[in-house]
Amino acid sequence: MAVTTHQSLRQADPNHRICIFGPQYCMPGPFQIMLREKFFKLREDCFKITDANGQLFFQVKNPWKTLREKHIMLDAYGNEICKMKKKIMALRYTWHMNAGENMEQRRVTMAFRHFALHTKCYVYVYEPPYPHEDDDTDYSNLKPVIMMKASVMGFDIKIYDAENQDQIFARMSKDVARELLTSQDNYCLSIEPDVDVAFMTALALMWDYATTDMKNN
Repeated sequence: MAVTTHQSLRQADPNHRICIFGPQYCMPGPFQIMLREKFFKLREDCFKITDANGQLFFQVKNPWKTLREKHIMLDAYGNEICKMKKKIMALRYTWHMNAGENMEQRRVTMAFRHFALHTKCYVYVYEPPYPHEDDDTDYSNLKPVIMMKASVMGFDIKIYDAENQDQIFARMSKDVARELLTSQDNYCLSIEPDVDVAFMTALALMWDYATTDMKNN
């Protein structure tokens, strides 16, 4: 089973971008995505995801009607990008990101760990041939490509290169005031140039689903 690295991610793209879901999602300059949990949320449509100007950018649906265990992320026109799926009966909180034919190819695994002062997530990115979504997850030969780490208070999360924490790909900032008033999760996701916006958005969504699940259990 092949696992990619930050360097091979950039080398795989002729313009040396972090490109997972397509060059159309790699912006030449910094880019912001707003994730707003809906007040009267339906199980199949929890977040409104827009750019900084309020234009719909992505959608997230849950056709299985389970609140936080399986979701499909789509573009603004309803085209499927990836499936986000919680691994049941895992020693750690683990989520998979699937894409490809029938959304059955496992492209990314996220493993969460909660420490005394913060939460961390280890992100593993697979190379072809991709494992099937139902294959076992074996961490013994894997190295994380990307890390996600929350601040002590949990209001800010940085997404960075697992081998160089100074190489930042994106930052998530939680709207704490709105959360206190409405109990809604709202984030501003600031993404660096030439980094896949769809990929970072999917990571941000899975972070929210996993950490909320951890908090409630």
